[in-house]
Amino acid sequence: MKILTFFLIVIIGLLIYLISEYKKEKKPFGDRLPWKKLLPEYIGKACEITVKNPLVNIDIMFSVTGILRDVDDEWLEIECTEKKKKVLKIFRIENIRAVKEIGE
Repeated sequence: MKILTFFLIVIIGLLIYLISEYKKEKKPFGDRLPWKKLLPEYIGKACEITVKNPLVNIDIMFSVTGILRDVDDEWLEIECTEKKKKVLKIFRIENIRAVKEIGE
């Protein structure tokens, strides 16, 4: 009887764990979903992208201005001009706070 009770508790624990993991997978990843739909409209246009947190490794502290070159499900590629050189910067869509089209 003790063994049956133990296995019953283990099975219930596993079911609770599996249900909680399933619910985690179904949640959208924050603000990323709206940007995935909107960013393709900006491809080939000059725009200013404001980031949520500083991206020091690619020299973006608050925002970056350039021409949006490519977008996929997780990443975007923007072409910036720095010191008369064209530089491609690639970062995750989830880091975006705002996008504004600018005229050049």
